[in-house]
Amino acid sequence: MNRSRPRLSPRELNRTISCVFRAFRETDALILSYLNRVRIRHKPDGSEVTAADRGAERLLRRHVRAAWPHDAVLGEEYGGELSKHGRCWLLDPIDGTASYVLGMPMFGTLVSLLIDGEPVFGCIRLPALRETTYAARGFGCHLLRDGGRARRVRVAPTRALRTARLGLTSFKESDLAAGGGPWRLSQLARASGRIRLVGDCVQYALLCRGILDAAIDPLMKPWDIGALAICVREAGGSVSDLNGEERALVERRSLVAASSPALRRAICRAVAPPPPQRE
Repeated sequence: MNRSRPRLSPRELNRTISCVFRAFRETDALILSYLNRVRIRHKPDGSEVTAADRGAERLLRRHVRAAWPHDAVLGEEYGGELSKHGRCWLLDPIDGTASYVLGMPMFGTLVSLLIDGEPVFGCIRLPALRETTYAARGFGCHLLRDGGRARRVRVAPTRALRTARLGLTSFKESDLAAGGGPWRLSQLARASGRIRLVGDCVQYALLCRGILDAAIDPLMKPWDIGALAICVREAGGSVSDLNGEERALVERRSLVAASSPALRRAICRAVAPPPPQRE
């Protein structure tokens, strides 16, 4: 007998939205207070981090712990454990720190809830743009602009790759990176209709409302993936890693999201490493 996929009840969803949105009011204020005057430090892996990243994650953790003290939490700045059993929160206080430190508004806060390793709720909060894309399994994907009313959003009708509008964050782990990599983004650029370097979580929010047809990230972590995956799926889109693997998605190292499975598979074929040459 197959178990049904985990999901929140309407009552649980309302409580979750209320708690997470209260947290966003505090994290927005903190993050925006540092915008245009932020000091950068570098992590051991070379990525940028700021006092706003760390302070916002502490605030998020405080709200989650107060509401659900027994839930597991994994965040970008303060770690934790990716629990495959029960409830686990994934927190990325500033997704797009590279844009944030330049004073650009193309960054966001990602919060998602997993149950038994599967995303059931997620938010893409864009503080500088004053909007939130959020979704829960079985309830659809919605866009809420500050001061307005939430409206349901969906991905665009499917397009062929040759006419598709694609978003891309970076050239990491690709043939266009300084150190090289397996993914052939140069091939994708030639095969697709138009590529825009939108950046990080913003491109997935645009995909969910039908402005982009697909979004690609060659290098990802669990706290990046959870919220994006549930939002795109509930908007009617298709999600996998660049190998085309759809299972255990938050454990993967890359991400491609598209308006249809056909377009997603076409992107995966375009970026796939060439077969090894015979001697």
